[in-house]
This record gives sequence, C-alpha cells and structure tokens, in this order.
Amino acid sequence: MSSGAAPGVLDSGPPAAHSSISRELAHALVASQHPDLAHLDLGERFDGWDMAVFRLGPDLSIRLPRVEAAVGPLELETRLIANHGAGWGFPHPHVVRMGRSQHGYPWAWSIVAWLPGRTTDAEPLPARAAPALGRAIAQIHRPATADAPYNPEQSLAMAERTADVGDALATLAASGQSAPLDLDGVHALWRRALNAPPPTEAVWSHADLHGSNVLERRGTLGGIIDWGKAAACDRAVDLGFVYTVLEANGIADAVEAYVAATGCEDPGLVDRARGVALAKCLRWATLGREANTIMAWRGLAALGVVRAS
Repeated sequence: MSSGAAPGVLDSGPPAAHSSISRELAHALVASQHPDLAHLDLGERFDGWDMAVFRLGPDLSIRLPRVEAAVGPLELETRLIANHGAGWGFPHPHVVRMGRSQHGYPWAWSIVAWLPGRTTDAEPLPARAAPALGRAIAQIHRPATADAPYNPEQSLAMAERTADVGDALATLAASGQSAPLDLDGVHALWRRALNAPPPTEAVWSHADLHGSNVLERRGTLGGIIDWGKAAACDRAVDLGFVYTVLEANGIADAVEAYVAATGCEDPGLVDRARGVALAKCLRWATLGREANTIMAWRGLAALGVVRAS
C-alpha cells in the first residue's frame, strides 16, 4: 500500500477501480469462461488496494485486478504459489482457474480457493498464534532467485526509507496528528535501525504482510493471502509487518520461532525489523483509511513510541 499524496496532505486511500467491475461482470465472466462454476452463488464484493474480490460459492473467490498496475501482481501471485507454495505448511490460497479479458473488462483474472477466517487488521492476531506466524514466515523466506521481483516500497536498504519517514512525520505534524508520538523515541529507534548491521542476503518475501492479508481462525493463524507484492527483500521486512499484525506481547515469540526455524545468524535483524515497522506505521498513519490507521497506531504502540495517556 503506497501513498500518492503530496507531502503534508493526508491520502484518501486506494485508486478508483476499473468502471466495468460489478457483480454483473463477475457473473458474466464466470458464466462465459467457466460455465461449470456458474451455478455457484456470487457473494459480496471486497475491495483491497489492488484487487476486487467476490465470493463464489462456499469454497472459492474471484479476484479481479482493480487497476492496470495490479495485473502484474496477479501474474506474480499465480506463479509464486505454483512454484513455491507446495512446501508451505500454513494455509494459503490455491489458484483454481484463470480468466481472460471479456465483457468490457480488460485484464486477466483468477478464481482461487477461499480461506475461512477473519482478517487481523481491525483486531490483531492473538499472541498465542505468534509461533505459528513466525514459522510461516520462515517457510516463505527461501533465498531470493533471479526471478524474484524488486518491490519499490520494500526491496530497500534502510537508509532509502529515511525520506519517507521524514515526510510521514511532517504530514502528521501538519495535520495535527503527531501529538501522541514520543518523537525522541521515534528518532532513537530510527537511528538504531540505520546503524544496525545490514542483511547478508535477500530472501523471497511476502512484502505486504499486514493484517488485511493475515487471517485468524480459531485463535491461531488461519492463513496468509494476497501474494502480488512478493519480492526479494531483507528478511526484516516481513518481520517488521508483525508489529502491525500481532498482539504486542506475542511479537518476541514470533521472532524467536522464526530464528529457530531458519537458523539465521543476523545480529541486526530485530533493529531492522523495528525500523521497517516504524517506517510503515508512520506512513499508514497518514492514510485516510480506517484499517491502515488502526494498524498504524497499534504498531507504533507495540514499538513503544506512543506516549502513555
């Protein structure tokens, strides 16, 4: 999720979806291209930043890129799950069918298996699920191969995030929303992140592991969805998102489980993960979108940079 707002201006959220997207379109695409599934009930629509999603019967969902920039991520998601997902032990979507442009809709689309559970944006993943989340991230983090994309928001050295941190702080100050922040704590945390030992390798990463893409079911990890931003990143990137997903008292357990599963020796890992979390949360706090704002301030509190009220 990136902000397209000018410095000092709160962003209002994702771009408008392609005008053809509707329940009628979704039904017509399925009926024309996958008629054996056309009898299934079409459920409600959910809009993320990149995809419009419709439930299809009890076990499937339709994923339609909302904007042209999301077409590549859909192709990446399909390829990544096919090539790397076979070894994952945590729930994740499986691509069932692919579709093509038709009926005024200009791009490829997909039908995927539906994962039951609730997203962890409005309410975090319980702390008892922390080890499962840490182990899931460890499974994702294979050494990055030559075909791993560059993600312009997340495949960054820590210093490359400094301008965005400064801009987000300026935006919050200009809008009167920075008062709860312990600014001395913010700057100290950021200095530690900048001075942390750098990573020695890049790994395949989800790179968008916020609460809208992490599911809870029956008190534990219910799945990880929406793989279109996957890229070669510092392993601290996905661990940084954990601050926005988990109850604060579970974060250390998630990191511990991750390190135990990977066996990685990375002395700067925690400080870099905290830096990634800080940069992401400050930016999300500037977005005029409730889910982002909830996750942002939850993460900032977990990082210890929100003043006690």
